[in-house]
Amino acid sequence: MKKYLVINPNSSQKMTEDIRRTIQGLGLPNSDAHVVCMEKAPPVLESFTDYTIAGAEAVKYVSEGNAGGCSGILLACFGDPCLYALKECARVPVVGIAEASLSIALLLGFKFSIAAAASKARPMMESMVKGYGLESRMASVESLDLNIEDFINERELLENKLTECGKRAIQKGAEVLVLGCAGMTMISERVEKSLGIPVVDPVKAGMGALYAIAETGLCISRLGLYQEGGGLANA
Repeated sequence: MKKYLVINPNSSQKMTEDIRRTIQGLGLPNSDAHVVCMEKAPPVLESFTDYTIAGAEAVKYVSEGNAGGCSGILLACFGDPCLYALKECARVPVVGIAEASLSIALLLGFKFSIAAAASKARPMMESMVKGYGLESRMASVESLDLNIEDFINERELLENKLTECGKRAIQKGAEVLVLGCAGMTMISERVEKSLGIPVVDPVKAGMGALYAIAETGLCISRLGLYQEGGGLANA
């Protein structure tokens, strides 16, 4: 049985439990996922400062040997905070839920939109997509204009807001809607039914991608961007 480490880089117990439930619901054979949060990180990540603090905690956690014996690591925050650093220092495949969600969206339609939380998340998501070189495939980033803590316990509010975002996205040419926060997990099917287009749950996409990479024996390239270096590349 393959073991996977799933890191929620914030300190929210509620979000960590939602991530755990989503992954358990996938029913991936011969796999066991250990889901952890970073207790010294902010409870939600809504700025680059939050990303840096939380990402550093995740890198420290992995570099201290806590990924030992696992077949892969999932970074379960849609900002993919410090993802490249984790890929450098881990000796197993590492997948961020944003990079996985965007990659899978490309397979489902020509143009995708991202449903983000607060208004600040819109330029942050646009910057991330540009960094991944996918801006030509993005129709828009739509904001719920809510902080994460506003909807984490309000599933009906979240569903209504995501449906509104999806309708705006479709008008702008989106064929796929990507949910831009791990806190939006476990609701994609209901939103998809309302919109009539594929809706990508980032936790499902990330875990599915990591599982496929591990099961097919692939690994991170050490030539170029993710080549090992520095004192932490020993995990």
